[in-house]
Amino acid sequence: MSILVTGGTGALGYHILSSLVGTTHDLYSFSDEQPQPWQKVEGVEYLNGDLLNFKHMQDVIQFVQPTHIYHLASQSSVGLSYKKPYETLNINLLGTQNLLEAVRQNCPKAKVMLLSSSEIYGRTDHQLTYLHKESDAPNPLTPYATSKACMELLGNQFKNAYGLHVVFARPFHFTGPHHSRRFVIPSITYQLVKIKYYGAEPTIYSGSLDISRDVIDVRDVARGMIQLLNQSEPGEAYNLCCGKSYTFRELTEMLVDIAEVSVDFRFDPGYERSNDIPLLIGDPTKAMNMGWKPMISVEDSLTDLFNEMVLRRRTELKLGMGQDLRL
Repeated sequence: MSILVTGGTGALGYHILSSLVGTTHDLYSFSDEQPQPWQKVEGVEYLNGDLLNFKHMQDVIQFVQPTHIYHLASQSSVGLSYKKPYETLNINLLGTQNLLEAVRQNCPKAKVMLLSSSEIYGRTDHQLTYLHKESDAPNPLTPYATSKACMELLGNQFKNAYGLHVVFARPFHFTGPHHSRRFVIPSITYQLVKIKYYGAEPTIYSGSLDISRDVIDVRDVARGMIQLLNQSEPGEAYNLCCGKSYTFRELTEMLVDIAEVSVDFRFDPGYERSNDIPLLIGDPTKAMNMGWKPMISVEDSLTDLFNEMVLRRRTELKLGMGQDLRL
C-alpha cells in the first residue's frame, strides 16, 4: 500500500506518519514547505508543491499512486480566516477539489479521509448541555468553519457522482506534542517555556480563557483517523473527541503546574476572535462503536506538549532560529 498525507508537516500529519512507520506501507507527505527537524519522520518521503496547482497535484497523485489518503492540508486558523477569507476558501475548498479530481482521474479506488472540524457545528440554543452528534446540521459561524462545511459537501459530491471512497473526520480541539504555536494552548506553552528557561517576563498573554472546548490529544486523533479510514463506509463522518469540556483557564492552570512557575495573566485583544463559540462538546459514540476511544489524558497530553516544546526551542536555538517562530 502507498499512503499520502497532505499537510504532513503539521502535528496531526506527523503523528499519522509516525504511527505508520515500521509497516509495509510506502509513506509520503505532501506540503508547501520543507519539514523542520522536529517535524520530520524517518522513513517518509517528503514532497513539496502547491495544492492550488492542479497539474502539480495530478503529478503527485500519479507519482505516489496512493491507496490511502489523509487530506490534512488546509488554512486551519479560525482567527486568520477572518483576515484572509478568500485564501481560506481557496485552500480548503479549491485545494480539496484539485486533490479529489486528481484522485478521480488517476486512482479512483483510493480511500480518502478529509479532515473537517467540530467548528462546523457552530452554536446551539441549548449550548451548555449539548453534545454534538454527526447528524447535527452544520451551522458555521466563521469563514474557516464555512470552508470545512463546504469541503464536506464537495467530498460527498465526489462520492455520489463518481463513486470515490471519501470519509470525514471531525476532531474537536486537539493538542499535544508537535502542535503549532499558532494555536492557543501551544502558544501559552511556549510562553511558559520562555519564562521557565529563558528569563522571559512571568506574564501570560492570551485572549479569553473562559471559552470551553472538548479537548483531545492529537495522537488519539491520528490513531482514530487511521482506524476509521480502514473501517468506514464511504460518506461517513466521525467526531473524534472525549465528550468532556475544559476551559482554557483550566488548561492554562494545568500547564502552569507542569512548568512549576508563578505567572500573571494579561488579556491581549490580539488573541480575540469574533463569534467565538463559548462551549463546544462532541459525542464520540459513533467512533467508539467502531472500536476507537481516546487513550491519552489531558494532563499527559499537556505534559508531553510542554516537554516537546522545550526540546523544540532548544533545536531552534541550536540551528540559529533565535527569533520567535510560530511553528
